[in-house]
Amino acid sequence: MTTLTITIPKKSARAQELVAIPRKEYEALLRAGKKDQTIVVKRSPSFRVAKKHEAFYDALDQELTETLRDVDAGNYYGPFETADELFKHLDRKR
Repeated sequence: MTTLTITIPKKSARAQELVAIPRKEYEALLRAGKKDQTIVVKRSPSFRVAKKHEAFYDALDQELTETLRDVDAGNYYGPFETADELFKHLDRKR
């Protein structure tokens, strides 16, 4: 087990304005506060496509929406400093 020493300034301790929680819990609280925002990707009406390609672009918009929601929920990995780190991560997933 690792020992952690934290010095708390007396001014903060007296004012009772300091809270210590793990970073993951803090980020989860931040994400929970953003839940009221809905993420929807929709191409601009000025971006015109042929009828035969509309289904492709609609599917792309849906996939981008789902991906952005995953990122907002914290369901992603990376960034990786090197390609080796990426490959090690992918090998662990198998």
